[in-house]
Amino acid sequence: MTRLSSSKPMTLVSLAVAVLLMAAPALADDVASIPDSADERARTSFSEFAQSWMVKMAENEAQSRKNPTVQPGASDIIVTYRGFGDDFTVELRPTGHPAAPFVGILRYNEQVYNCSDVDASNCSVASSLPVTEIFRYQGGRWIY
Repeated sequence: MTRLSSSKPMTLVSLAVAVLLMAAPALADDVASIPDSADERARTSFSEFAQSWMVKMAENEAQSRKNPTVQPGASDIIVTYRGFGDDFTVELRPTGHPAAPFVGILRYNEQVYNCSDVDASNCSVASSLPVTEIFRYQGGRWIY
């Protein structure tokens, strides 16, 4: 066992890296034990889950557009609402833990729209923010 010198203490980051490096062979064995059929089921179900999540985001956008935020500006009223791009990507990663064998990563963009009218009909994208959502696969379903 290596002794830590008080003059050069390890940072938490280096300690975490050391622990991960020591655990890597065990994690690789756990990941290798996940059957391919479970991987495919999780991949298919996460793709479906991500589609339904983005439908919820579209519903949130419709609600936000119906009730935009009205902010008085210096010379005009600024109307804003939040929306979400149509494009998204998904990624599936094994965890090595049987209780939650996978995490799914969903990436999309949240957009802030500025509108020149109170009805939020003449709008343009003012800013775009990348969003990353991480879900775990547990008990055969995806959990937020």
